[in-house]
Amino acid sequence: MLEALYKYALDSNLAAKPGFKDKKVKYYISLDVNGKFISFTEALHETSKCPDLGSAAQSASVSNFLVEKAEIVLNIPDATREKKHDFYMSAMKDAGEHDPLIALAVKALEEQNGIIVDELLSRKIKPSDLISIAIDGKPLENSTGYLDWWEGFRNKFRAKNGAMSRCIITGELIEPIETAPKFSGLSAVGGLPTGTPLICFDKDAFCSYGLSKAANAAVSEEAITAVNTALEKLVKEGKAIAGAKYIHWFDEKVKIDAFNYMDLGSWEEDPPENSEKDDDEARVRKLFDSFFSGGCPENPKNKYYMLSLSGASGRTMIRSYDEGYYGELYDSLKAWYDDLSLGGRKYPKLLTVYTRLLKFSESERKFSERISKELSGLSVQIINSIMHNSPLPDTVASRAVDYIRHDMYSSDDDAKKARKNIDTVSCQILKAWLNRKYRINGKEELLIMDRINKDSPSAAYQTGRMLAVYVALQNKALGDVNAGIAEKYFTSACTSPHLVMGTLAKLSQYHFAKLEDKRLEIYYKNMINEIAAKIGKTYPKTMTLEQQSEFALGYYHQNAEIYSSKSKTTEE
Repeated sequence: MLEALYKYALDSNLAAKPGFKDKKVKYYISLDVNGKFISFTEALHETSKCPDLGSAAQSASVSNFLVEKAEIVLNIPDATREKKHDFYMSAMKDAGEHDPLIALAVKALEEQNGIIVDELLSRKIKPSDLISIAIDGKPLENSTGYLDWWEGFRNKFRAKNGAMSRCIITGELIEPIETAPKFSGLSAVGGLPTGTPLICFDKDAFCSYGLSKAANAAVSEEAITAVNTALEKLVKEGKAIAGAKYIHWFDEKVKIDAFNYMDLGSWEEDPPENSEKDDDEARVRKLFDSFFSGGCPENPKNKYYMLSLSGASGRTMIRSYDEGYYGELYDSLKAWYDDLSLGGRKYPKLLTVYTRLLKFSESERKFSERISKELSGLSVQIINSIMHNSPLPDTVASRAVDYIRHDMYSSDDDAKKARKNIDTVSCQILKAWLNRKYRINGKEELLIMDRINKDSPSAAYQTGRMLAVYVALQNKALGDVNAGIAEKYFTSACTSPHLVMGTLAKLSQYHFAKLEDKRLEIYYKNMINEIAAKIGKTYPKTMTLEQQSEFALGYYHQNAEIYSSKSKTTEE
């Protein structure tokens, strides 16, 4: 993983020099060519590479050089900041002996500090904002005169124990750093605003062989700096899901990124075509073409890497790591959407899927917070299943079934009447869970189709169909009622159909008598007789989780067919 991140940093020209870090400068103290203060200027660039002392600058008496908080640079009265300001000015004076621009800035800070502070207060600039100095429009951190001095200066803060070790990132023989620097971007998922270390040894229990701190996972400053830079870029582009940041990258660039479709949740009809595919993308397409044309296709060589991260007690927690070939990933994501396909309905986004796995609530507030709390562990398993076309956890099915049951009893009656069916997304989840389980167990005959399967050998599936017919019959006979068969009997029929389906058969005779059009009576009786023949002599006494899922899908499919425009034409 570390080697792959390091390679990505090098290939993408992200690797920063040791002792530098990308920072977001908020304002510049603008000076003219003679060092006279002009005003504060907002930084136009997003980030810039700035000298940085790493963890050493976190102490009460050490600060960073050139780019620091306004309260430190300008010595805004605060007893806890005076030593850091003194360090800042001392370093600036030392650097000024090698760089005339910095010497000019030091003179301006000493002679015009009061004017600069007054301007800061009038502009309502926060003392905690990062600021730097620009002379005649040129930021001092972009100067080159101080670079040689800076290399020697920062080395004073690096441990020199003379011990050499192999870098776990590059494999080279190096003098390991004592404390690994932090990277930023995880504050939204439990990380620290000041940055979170990837490598951390602050407890004796984490150390071994007499080694101290980061020497237990030896890395060179150059290598870990490159890795941190890559992580910061990827985390910024990544997606926060269920309390973790998911990042991914490839060995080589691809024009069509399959991960984006997993996040957006829609292939539209098929994976998108692109007339300007690169060679690797063309190989991916040949995987599909080979089924029809014959021959052995070339396996795509491009690899993907995926990492999920969060912060925990001041450290980086790696939730999951995965790598594989792009062609396999492409196939797996296409299989995910095939499994979700249900009667031409829109494919749900991943976060929409997650909302059906939460504990049911009629309020749709704070979904992101609830997902982070309730699905943090389950999310990793689900995404792993999607990426490798493997079975989903059973918890997914049990939660989706629970959602359907609770939704049947929700207070939004008008929405249920307009929908005429149980929750589509929950049924899509159940279809994906069932089909993946049945494929791996060799039960191909039980696979759930995209649309109704009247010949399914599953008694549970046929029982769901039967309940849907009874519900439709009641609606035709009595119209909309406050609490119909679906609301009263769905849960019992889903778990113990043997106890209630007989009662519903008797109740149907009353509904038949209420029908005004005898052609409808023939229509519904034919459906009941056809389904009863598939079920056999008796209904199942109790239902397993698989059978409950089949029942729900049978109900959904039959309901969808009854209320389709084609069925309405048949009734008429």
